[in-house]
Amino acid sequence: MEPERTELSGATRGPSTFPVFLPVSYQVLDADYLLLKESGQDLMRNSSMRSHVQPLVILQADQAPVINATYGPLWVQQDVPPALVPAAQLPSVSWRVQAFVLSRRIFSSAPRLRVLFYLSGRGWGNTGNTGNSGDGTADDLPCVTLYAFWQTQEVRGSCALSGALGVCVAELEPPGAWFSPVPESTSRERQGPRPEGNAVELYYRRIGSARLSQAPAGGSSLSQLKLGDAIIIKTSSKPLKKTDIASFYVFLASSSSLDKFTLR
Repeated sequence: MEPERTELSGATRGPSTFPVFLPVSYQVLDADYLLLKESGQDLMRNSSMRSHVQPLVILQADQAPVINATYGPLWVQQDVPPALVPAAQLPSVSWRVQAFVLSRRIFSSAPRLRVLFYLSGRGWGNTGNTGNSGDGTADDLPCVTLYAFWQTQEVRGSCALSGALGVCVAELEPPGAWFSPVPESTSRERQGPRPEGNAVELYYRRIGSARLSQAPAGGSSLSQLKLGDAIIIKTSSKPLKKTDIASFYVFLASSSSLDKFTLR
């Protein structure tokens, strides 16, 4: 679970002039990537001729990626630190779900909060890592749910990661009451300038995945045998021949105190 914060404001955006900014172009080598821009991003953020900020996400990377920045005839490049190319969450996969908030500032005139979810890691789509051929099919990619909390209220949205890059955008609409000003606190701990807008906490969680399949036509069902209150045995109800191979599923109740038993 990963928290983020965004602000809701009942004001509307006023006209602004475009500042001078440093025309730098970026490229990531040896990796699939996306250059991002926040919805409603402050134009003054890159108004300096000495610095420039460019958010990006690194998706599939079979080796250590390199970032290249170009300004006219000048260029510089640097290896991306390993800490910024997240390792897998589980040893059986080589990717993890990441999030990028596209809307840090939400206005009541356009109440849409969007978060980009994407897969990152080293070659998450390669054969042998996820059990597929790297095409990012729906069987291999998870769904994610976005949660927004304000005071005691909750709103949620979801999306399904898809495509060769494994990306999706979850969108939710905060209720109108979330944009209303909150009465100022009289506590001394909260004295000082009050930030504009209401802060909303964002969370998401990926639990896992399961595959549901229909039983083949004409297939046999399972018969169940219960041994006491702790053990259940299931096997095919189809009559077996001497040459058939049978599978038996043994289940132990979670409330049982047994640590060993013998089946005969």
